[in-house]
Amino acid sequence: MLREQYAPLIEHVAESTGLEIEFSIPETYEQLVDWFHEDRIQLAWFGGLTFLHAERRTGARALVTRDVDLEFTTDFLVSRSRVEPSLQEFAGETFAFGPPLSTSGHLMPRYDLGTEGIEPESFFGDVLYSDGHDQTARWVSDGRIDVGAVNSVVVESMFREGRLSADRVRVLRTTPPYRNYVWAIRPDVPPAIRVALVDAFLGLDASIPAHAAILSRLGARGFVPASHADYEELRRAMLAIEENPTR
Repeated sequence: MLREQYAPLIEHVAESTGLEIEFSIPETYEQLVDWFHEDRIQLAWFGGLTFLHAERRTGARALVTRDVDLEFTTDFLVSRSRVEPSLQEFAGETFAFGPPLSTSGHLMPRYDLGTEGIEPESFFGDVLYSDGHDQTARWVSDGRIDVGAVNSVVVESMFREGRLSADRVRVLRTTPPYRNYVWAIRPDVPPAIRVALVDAFLGLDASIPAHAAILSRLGARGFVPASHADYEELRRAMLAIEENPTR
């Protein structure tokens, strides 16, 4: 599915730059960061947190991001049968994040809980980690967990496609917006290639039918430049959690 979704974008970038681009899909967030560090891949689509790890470990440089990535959010899902008005009412219950290296499934919801004075491991009765957003949402729907942190775009998509029912699940809280996904490149890639890649992404124009079809597959209207400074909030969140791992 990912290969079909991104193949048109990769073809566009290859044609625009004259580069030969091989598309690889890692099995985990950790593998993506490892491949990037090992120079098995030079250009990568990172979540915000995996980008920060690649930046710290390898010196990854942000290139572009989708317009929809400028204000990402995470939803805290609960059963529709639960009438409690806030997370503070769920002390001692079962909670789930997404994968540990997920920005929207772990980093930012954990950071948001901290702003509410909630340390997950001491506040909730049990804290689990799912393999992905869909699984976390299903756990809430099936009653396996009481609260789950899920990427808001995934929640909206699951409701729209009927994979999640509003009769069984509701959104209790949504985090403030934050930056998320970013295309980034290794620091040793020549500047001329970096410029060509940025131009290829920014050259996608939603008013051109062929480009609109590519962007539609990505859930975006276009790309915008990205820089080191754009991810400062995520860095603060990452550092805050590293300094107090139980938060």
